[in-house]
Amino acid sequence: MASKTFLIVGATGTQGSSVVKALLADPSLPSDAHILALTRNASSPKAKSLAALDSRVEPLAGDPTAPDAIFKDSPYPIDAVFCVTVHGSAGAEEAQADGLIKASLENNVKHFVFTSADRGGEKFSDTNPTPVPHIATKHRIELHLRGMAEGTEMKWTILRPVTFMDNLTPDFAGKGFTAMWNQVGEKPIQLVAASDIGYFAATALLNRDKYAGKKIGIAGDELNYEQACKVFKEKMGVEMPTTFCAVGTLVKFAMKDLGAMFKWFEKDGYAVDIAAARKEYPGLQDFGTWLEKSSAFKKA
Repeated sequence: MASKTFLIVGATGTQGSSVVKALLADPSLPSDAHILALTRNASSPKAKSLAALDSRVEPLAGDPTAPDAIFKDSPYPIDAVFCVTVHGSAGAEEAQADGLIKASLENNVKHFVFTSADRGGEKFSDTNPTPVPHIATKHRIELHLRGMAEGTEMKWTILRPVTFMDNLTPDFAGKGFTAMWNQVGEKPIQLVAASDIGYFAATALLNRDKYAGKKIGIAGDELNYEQACKVFKEKMGVEMPTTFCAVGTLVKFAMKDLGAMFKWFEKDGYAVDIAAARKEYPGLQDFGTWLEKSSAFKKA
């Protein structure tokens, strides 16, 4: 039997909300499905906005680090879980995921979809944790998920996206991102639109047997800073916003994890097979398409 009740962790966040919207956009979603949008505050404006999209979306207050309460408070038995972890202090992401995996097994969840991160393409992602703390954490969670689910009826799917195009915003944070990108030099970095991650997650959730045991790299484009500037100018009619490289240096110094990631980009970095990902989803956005279709930028 196909999954009918989906628990979407972090439903009001960037990835979680994309999963909810992608589920609703899929015509194979059953008319009697339940999308439990997990959020710390079920009456927040973002939660209410999600609930207003469709009667099948129901906000559920809960904290992934207290998973037993989530299953207790759920009005329906949960068939499938989408899990995204939020970066924090050391051990924070594992605290969000490991207990949820255990509780899912105890509550007969049939499918657990975890959004992780690419670590050098299909060839290296299984064995390469990388020196980037938040990416290495996701590697450990993957191992926990696969180990705990082994020999049980719970299937798993792992998504491995790359850096979000959505980090490029019209505000100062977006300028800081481009400043750090500039410092990577001529080596390109891979990018993905967060909404496209939602598509892959929803497709996996709705097709458990097909995606069981699969590890899917997700990227929509691969550009260095100079190439990105050219695309931005062509699509938006203005220069891509940035700030002094010194600002990028200061941000990387202040945020050690982020600094480690951009340093990793300079030597190694992501290596998703973009052609294979686009074959799986022809609508996968490249940088130019994302700028025009999904970004917060307005054409001059």
